[in-house]
Amino acid sequence: MPSKEIKIRLFDMVLCFSRALGLLHPAVSDHHLRVAYIASCLADELGLPPAEMPDVLIAGALHDVAAVSSPVMVSMLDHALTHYRLGDSGTSDDPHKHAFEGFALTRDFQPFAQAASAIRFHHVDWDFGRGNEFAGEAVPMVSHILHLADRIAVLPDAGRNILEQTAGIRKTVMTDSKKQFKPEIVAAFEEISMRESFWLDVACQHKETIIRNHFCKCEIKLDLEALEQLGRLFGRIIDYRSPFTATHSSGVAATAEALAQRLGMSFMESKLLRVAGYLHDIGKLVVPVEILEKPGKLTDEEMFIIKQHPYHTYQILSTVPGLETVNTWASLHHERLDGEGYPFRQQEIPLGSRIIAAADVFTAITEDRPYRKGMDRAQSIDVLDRLVLDRAIDGDVVAMLRSNFDEFHFIRSLSQQPA
Repeated sequence: MPSKEIKIRLFDMVLCFSRALGLLHPAVSDHHLRVAYIASCLADELGLPPAEMPDVLIAGALHDVAAVSSPVMVSMLDHALTHYRLGDSGTSDDPHKHAFEGFALTRDFQPFAQAASAIRFHHVDWDFGRGNEFAGEAVPMVSHILHLADRIAVLPDAGRNILEQTAGIRKTVMTDSKKQFKPEIVAAFEEISMRESFWLDVACQHKETIIRNHFCKCEIKLDLEALEQLGRLFGRIIDYRSPFTATHSSGVAATAEALAQRLGMSFMESKLLRVAGYLHDIGKLVVPVEILEKPGKLTDEEMFIIKQHPYHTYQILSTVPGLETVNTWASLHHERLDGEGYPFRQQEIPLGSRIIAAADVFTAITEDRPYRKGMDRAQSIDVLDRLVLDRAIDGDVVAMLRSNFDEFHFIRSLSQQPA
């Protein structure tokens, strides 16, 4: 039973999701943390107000969220993570496209508003001052900090001692002052890059701890309403990968909350179930899009991959103190009452998890997808009743869905309408 109040640290959630993006591209999570650390050091050296430091950290930790979430941008991302200069990729990929889409994905959550603006312009060159504006908009200082940090982050060679490389990296960056990078920020880099400790931190595998110790003194805490908003944003990013499941998480979240209310759960429990609905498929970031979008029956090998995703949901959410209840409800959504579910084979399934499981099935079978229309009332009830008979999902939860089918169908459909 959750407590009457919940306070989740914002940066814990940011790190959690940044870490989850590593399921899509193994190099991205470390790159995000490296950029967040470098950008924060630059901002600190430049004397940015402490109130702006969370924006720097968030922007650094999530700046490639659109690129890593979109299969069509993978080649561009691969090049950007391994090459200092983006213009020599030999492709027509626009490096600003993922920056603008990252802005669109993150801007609606108020604590991310300033970070989203920084993400939007993080590939804008200084260009002797012309980079003060781009596409008719003023470019924030944090964008220019992020731009330099992003390029510095790809220069170290993991196969060599980092301290052997610092002079060469400094020379490369100084050469591009004024043209690519804002001179004021390059000057800050000159100062911090003289410290061996800076480079050892950049190369360290434990950057989360380093970032917390240096830059998270006055961390923002999320109340229940803000956690719900952030859950909705993360759910949208999870579903962003595929038009086949483009609004699935929002449908599960709305259905789960409505079921919880109907079944007598408290206001807070209902809201936390909505959050669990948004986050229940975060582990699906490990599943290739071609499997997510396959309209026919999955092969045994494909099912082995699918069966991993609740495990990854559990592992990702377990890193956020205070989110334990949400994690349990979210990560057990493919367990069955007969113990034959996956991946934990657990029979003691809490009501919240049973609700998420039923809401997940209900949403999946009633929502329209590109390859088929959603099932009608009779078809849906038949599927749900068979699952109850098979002891896959909870009969009491399904009875509530059955007796109020039109209401739940409307709630699910309304939640999946474009914003």
